[in-house]
Amino acid sequence: MAIGIGGTNGDSNSKKKSSANTSIRKLTDSHMNQITVLRAMANARTGDEKSTPVTHLQIEEIVEVTGLDDEKEIQRILFILEGQKLVAPYPEGDFTSRIWRITIEGKKALRSIEKAFSGE
Repeated sequence: MAIGIGGTNGDSNSKKKSSANTSIRKLTDSHMNQITVLRAMANARTGDEKSTPVTHLQIEEIVEVTGLDDEKEIQRILFILEGQKLVAPYPEGDFTSRIWRITIEGKKALRSIEKAFSGE
């Protein structure tokens, strides 16, 4: 899967071309897994009709919802996303916590990513 990133095609002498050309960057499996975790955390629901948004998820729930079977990999992804301020442990600052939440910045980032994928 690829998304367009604004910029030149390596031609540093031509600023005119920067708005007309975009370079394509392929997303790695790691990037796709990070998006999968963000999406799962943003869309988690509970209740009889799965209509109540969940604000905090345990790592086991993230594993279940995403289909990514490796808890250590989920934890690694959460640390990467936390470094970008897209998720946070609960309680704040407790990186040994097994409970995490998506931040407002994470929700905004996910919306931007989904717009990029849909071509808007």
